[in-house]
Amino acid sequence: MRWYAIFLTLLSSFFIGCEKDKAVEITQESYLIPGEQFFPEGIAYDPEEGAFYTGSTTNGDVVKVNVKTGATELFAGGAKQGRGFCTGMKLDSRDRLWVCGGEEGKIHLLNAEGESVKNWDLKAQFNAGFINDCALDKKYIYFTDSRVQKIYRSTFSNAEPSDIEEWLSFTDQQIPYAAGVNANGIVLTPDGKYIIIVVSTSGKLYRIDRTAKSIVEINLNTPVTAGDGLLLTGNKLYVSRNSTNKIFPVTMNENYSQGIVGDGFGENLLFNTTIAKAGNYLLVVNGQLNRRPSATNPNPPPPVLPFTVSRVLIP
Repeated sequence: MRWYAIFLTLLSSFFIGCEKDKAVEITQESYLIPGEQFFPEGIAYDPEEGAFYTGSTTNGDVVKVNVKTGATELFAGGAKQGRGFCTGMKLDSRDRLWVCGGEEGKIHLLNAEGESVKNWDLKAQFNAGFINDCALDKKYIYFTDSRVQKIYRSTFSNAEPSDIEEWLSFTDQQIPYAAGVNANGIVLTPDGKYIIIVVSTSGKLYRIDRTAKSIVEINLNTPVTAGDGLLLTGNKLYVSRNSTNKIFPVTMNENYSQGIVGDGFGENLLFNTTIAKAGNYLLVVNGQLNRRPSATNPNPPPPVLPFTVSRVLIP
């Protein structure tokens, strides 16, 4: 029995050591994204794989980047899968990648091998405008629309995800929209009670009750204009404010009805869009979308190459 107890102790120590080894080192200060016209947007981090995913707003490609070596590979080709635009993305509990299709008004679901599982055309279904970002728990995933005052939802706890539903429709009295990018980043609170979204044009944050669907403007000491991607850890909300080239922390109260905006941080960011937490760091996408040619900005200055995702230490 004594030798058996010693064996179990050694075996336990071995597995504990293996668990510690799972922590992948975020080695690069800057991860290079190939392509002279890639203009990356969304990001999803997989700590078990030690890799993150980001997508192109010009050709819909999704690349996978190793956080230890910086090696990049094409994960899913946009042209092959009928996708020309990527914005927000998230990995679900089944290792599937949900990808928002931006101005195409589509949502794409990819499996762990990068193969297309399903896609939804919300322009055709709900007259959607710009599917911008998404947030999920173990059962539901929610999507913002930057042009149409709606939030969409799918249930994915079963093997086959449900069809996308028009979960919430709201008015200007509840969440005012203006010309430009409106509802953008989205997060779920840890207690599961609320959704928080940022409206880029006004810099306001809104709290949406997931059960009652009631909407409350969060009282801030100063607006977070140009708010893009969001990340919430406990009661600390991090807002990526693209045109400021900084990340801003917002310390929330217990029921997420008030927030104090702190000083911005992050060096050498370039129109930073979405963010993901990786250990003690944020992985920040330098989207440079202000340098991306568009109908309203046909001749912008050229992007700073190569495109990058920055490692930023969380203060």
